[in-house]
Amino acid sequence: MTSQRARRRGLLAALPVLGLAVALAGCSAPGAGGSGASADQPDITKKVTAAAVADGGDTTLTMWADVAEKPLMQKLVPAYEKQYPNVDVKITYKSFDDLIATVVNAANSSNAPDVFQGNIGYAVDGALVKGKLVRPLDDVAEVYGWTTGTGASTLGPAKWNAAGTAFGSGTLYGMSPISEVQGIYYNKEKLDALGLQPPTSIDELETDLAKAEQAGEQPIMLGNSDQYAATHVFSDIAATKQQPKDIATWIGGESGATFETDGNEEAAQTMRDWAQKGYFGSGYDGLSNEDAIARFAKGDGVFFVGGSWNGASLDSDGFGLGSLTSGGVGATASPWHVSAKSEHQDAAIAFLAMLHTPETGQWILDTGRLPVVTDGVSSKDPLQEQTLTALKDTIAAGTQVGYYDWSTTDMLTKMGGALQEVMAGRTTPSAFTETVQATWAKAHS
Repeated sequence: MTSQRARRRGLLAALPVLGLAVALAGCSAPGAGGSGASADQPDITKKVTAAAVADGGDTTLTMWADVAEKPLMQKLVPAYEKQYPNVDVKITYKSFDDLIATVVNAANSSNAPDVFQGNIGYAVDGALVKGKLVRPLDDVAEVYGWTTGTGASTLGPAKWNAAGTAFGSGTLYGMSPISEVQGIYYNKEKLDALGLQPPTSIDELETDLAKAEQAGEQPIMLGNSDQYAATHVFSDIAATKQQPKDIATWIGGESGATFETDGNEEAAQTMRDWAQKGYFGSGYDGLSNEDAIARFAKGDGVFFVGGSWNGASLDSDGFGLGSLTSGGVGATASPWHVSAKSEHQDAAIAFLAMLHTPETGQWILDTGRLPVVTDGVSSKDPLQEQTLTALKDTIAAGTQVGYYDWSTTDMLTKMGGALQEVMAGRTTPSAFTETVQATWAKAHS
């Protein structure tokens, strides 16, 4: 996903809530008749074969996808149709904003697409699960081996409890072939000039930031006008001060979880200290993240904290990527789902299975993104290969915790605004954690 798509999820998820409530009011349980009725979809016990798909006769498999998926689909769909020649794939591409605003209503309609992308969080995937509009995929994951090996730990955000009120564990309802990782980008030339090595811990980074500031350099390039860039920095720091699994359970809405932890308060205090020491420069709340990465790419600042989607803006020879944890904070992109009403179960499952292969993983990397299946995947671009290594380390370390703004539909603005107040010295770290937890508690009450 692009930077805007990847990090606007929390904000945009709040927009279609009213429409979704109206749509779900008409849902019925799968098999119960009406617009919510499903096709017969028994569990599978073995991998879908081309012969099984051919038994369905000439088939049109309809899909809805984010337009950002088009470069991958242009490689994947011809390969799929060659392997399953009786299937004709018809994809409707939508902007990310349009997709998340309309996909639940589409899934609840009488002509629901067979396969479609949702969006992690309550407003879209939660609504799909509550409305029983998507097929459970635990049997598929078991048969195809998704539950072991590379990519297994990335399934968490698509698992939900039966009520659709918490995610991260439970029944699997989707899968994403795309992954993301956050890290610390650095200017190689400036590190050399300062006599510094890429930091591998929060302590090393703090030492580097102080030396950069003393040398007259802007330590960290930050553009926080959209309120999400500072949360990147915060989340990377927070992951070094507490168990990543505790972050993931809070994001997923587990009952009894809390944001009011020593680790989060310490991370907020660090953000405040760095801001007051001038490590982010001045005017960062009036600068967009896109302008900040553009300035960093031109040589302003020693470090930039961001995600793998920012790497395309940087020259591989001039920049590198480090991390403060054993891999870095990471997440997966929008999951793919099989409609509970699809009459083409075998063809739909075969498509999801093809998304989760090393060959598709290489195609994903070749189109500038990161795959969840990394076996045998490599790049000749040094920065991209470094980012892929960070992703592998992140998945192995279990630090793919997701994004804080997944936790509620309004968390991006609530948390982003409260963090700005902390960094400006207008509120305390403890007041910040209280505000964030109160937002979470209200959403989950």
